[in-house]
Amino acid sequence: MTEKLTMFSARVFGNRKILLALIIANLAGFVAGVYYYWNQLVVSHPLLWIVIIDSPLSVLLFASVCTLFYFRKKIPEALKLLASAYVIKYGLWTMLTLWLYWSNYRLFEDQVIGIADFLLHLGMVIEGIALIPKIRPRIRDALLILCILLANDVSDYFFGTVTRIPPDYLGFLMTESFAASVALAVLMLLYGHAGRTGSSQRF
Repeated sequence: MTEKLTMFSARVFGNRKILLALIIANLAGFVAGVYYYWNQLVVSHPLLWIVIIDSPLSVLLFASVCTLFYFRKKIPEALKLLASAYVIKYGLWTMLTLWLYWSNYRLFEDQVIGIADFLLHLGMVIEGIALIPKIRPRIRDALLILCILLANDVSDYFFGTVTRIPPDYLGFLMTESFAASVALAVLMLLYGHAGRTGSSQRF
């Protein structure tokens, strides 16, 4: 499984045509996401925007990483880790939220939009997973990203910057969000450590 993921990652991030397509798609996703959040943004302080636009920010980070891959520039491990963790975390969060609140989508048009939204966020999760083999984070990288993710969680659930949704499942989503932040940071650190160990053993 690990070898297949590594091969898949190499194909994605080693192909300039795929990278260009990912850059365009994720930039379009950023613009669409900001449009979706616009009503919430205009009534919020600009300093809070960065913690309000969770999903749009995640795809913007991923587009930035793809751009650096495209131009064959050196990419900080913390940036790759942050981009991967963000698209996975908020992709999963949105998919879970859509599933929990699916009964609210009564109109056919809303259901079509909901399904499309679910699939697009599934794509975000796949993007983040594809990037993982390219990451070799150190402990300080993982701790930094963990602090960023947790700070976003605190802002969302204790200062009200979370996406505007009915309160029915907010407690559950808060638990999931904090757990996902810790799990992603730890799992990616362990994966990166295993990758470095494997590389050293081959030499």
